[in-house]
Amino acid sequence: MTDRSAIGESLAAVATVILSSTVVAPKTGAPRIAAVMVSVVFVAGALSLSAARTIGVEPARTITLSIVGTNDVHGFVLPANGRGGVAWLGGYLRNLRAVRTEPDGGVIVLDAGDTFQGGIESNLSEGGLVIDAYNALGYAATAIGNHEFDFGPLDTLDPADAPDPRGALKAMAARARFPMLAANLLDAATGQMVDWPNVAPSTLITVAGLRIGIIGAMTIDGLRATLAANVHGLALAPLAETIQAEANRLRQRDADLVLLTIHAGGSCSQLADDTDLSSCDGGSEVFRLLRDLRRGTLDAVVAGHTHAVLAHVFEGVPVIESWWGGRAFGRMDLTVDRQTKRVQGVRLFPPQDLCVRWDCAASPDDPGTQRMYEGRPVAVDPDIVRAMAPALDRVRQMQAEPLPVTVDTLVRRGVDSGAPLGNLFADAMRESVSGADLSVNNNGFAGLRADLPAGPLTFGRLYDVFPFDNRLVQLTMTGTELERVFAEEIRRQRPGALAVSGVRVRGNCEGPELRVRITRSSGEAIDGETRVQVVTSDMLAGGVVFAAVAPRPFPVPATAPIVRTLVERWLRRRGGRISEEQFLDRGGSRWTYPTGTCAAQ
Repeated sequence: MTDRSAIGESLAAVATVILSSTVVAPKTGAPRIAAVMVSVVFVAGALSLSAARTIGVEPARTITLSIVGTNDVHGFVLPANGRGGVAWLGGYLRNLRAVRTEPDGGVIVLDAGDTFQGGIESNLSEGGLVIDAYNALGYAATAIGNHEFDFGPLDTLDPADAPDPRGALKAMAARARFPMLAANLLDAATGQMVDWPNVAPSTLITVAGLRIGIIGAMTIDGLRATLAANVHGLALAPLAETIQAEANRLRQRDADLVLLTIHAGGSCSQLADDTDLSSCDGGSEVFRLLRDLRRGTLDAVVAGHTHAVLAHVFEGVPVIESWWGGRAFGRMDLTVDRQTKRVQGVRLFPPQDLCVRWDCAASPDDPGTQRMYEGRPVAVDPDIVRAMAPALDRVRQMQAEPLPVTVDTLVRRGVDSGAPLGNLFADAMRESVSGADLSVNNNGFAGLRADLPAGPLTFGRLYDVFPFDNRLVQLTMTGTELERVFAEEIRRQRPGALAVSGVRVRGNCEGPELRVRITRSSGEAIDGETRVQVVTSDMLAGGVVFAAVAPRPFPVPATAPIVRTLVERWLRRRGGRISEEQFLDRGGSRWTYPTGTCAAQ
């Protein structure tokens, strides 16, 4: 180690030499002297820095990595009800990065998928708003979740104009400054990993001198939990063998640590002890995966998909998951030995609410409740606000676009007299398809999302009602098959879950037997081998409602129109004024449910 007095003598000697040079430089004046003195300062500073590196504190024997995880944000990047919002996340990350600096530490931010679909602003930008925010937040990687496929073709009202069913997802991947990872997502025709811009099975980064491999993957049920038309031609490889092989490849590329961000998760109800698994669902997918992998394959996991919470060590691997909707983030700190590059310790944190106040319901103007994180007040990161501004401005313009319709009264999804908003959609669907005899629309889960408010109608209000890009499909059925479909729906005892147009469905109990009679609006019966053209959404056609009569998997043409688009065009053609009264099911004009107990049998 260098002696302090020797360094001082060296600095004095250098200064003497430089100052002596001013004596033999006549007629230079004060500027020359000033320049020389600046030189002395720079040289002294450089030697001082060198000395500090030599005689100061040596790098710690360990490195601390803070891994921050988000999952199932579902496009909710703006604050709501006192919490959430990625600009607040940016504030927390700033505080954490300020104390976790190289060479003794670093921060790695990962997302476990289902990032885009849900929040209206994200939906209208097809995920662009989220990508812009994540770029500014400095994410290292994200996993592709099942709902990343929901937007289908890129930025188009008519799928025929952009036939690539993964166009929006590919565009978002190309827009990202971080890789989107999907190790087990395959092209079904080739059996190989999909070849899309900026989509990869894994990535390798360097943080604080450590080479860190990051793998991304998706739940094995992922392709069955999204719009079928958008994932046709894709397949999923088994999780355990895929991740094991990818981890081996990363280790061969000299990865010191291997992390997994995966759109599959688990659930634990207690967080007090990260080693106590008694409150956990041990059969959850992420737990099954960790049992199947060799010990030492992974060093940490960021999980998602189940909308639950994890901050536990399972099979020696720390796992975090933080609910859904952008309300919180997870964190774990890994202590890594600088020489051996092995994890020596783990600290898991309960999910951190994205709330700037201790009480999320408190007034933002109350300075006494401001939240602290890593010893500093949390504040909105203005860089994140600026990053989102262009996409958000475009979204606001789209939302404000007027439609030539005035809604005189609130049109609700469900009332005692049926499902008026569902009936409106069903009428629009049937009347938009030439030759359609009847339509069936979904008012239940993943169907209509909000009531239609009174007032001038805008595209934004219509989108709030139905933000999903479900496609309109056609089925040819016999009267007998149609009776079977409606009988099963009555047995499920969900009045109002389905809306119909063009027919009247009557269920009656004849002793213990349920009888269903279907008539056209004209009163003509539809029964036996009478063939009818039914229009419905791809989700209903491919789900339980038509399971007994429709092929599996249900084929959805790439050019099938989006339901919301047809409804919008129908409203534009109709124009004028509408009210709830026009779409009520008065006197069972569309549905009549039986009295008695036969429907439950």
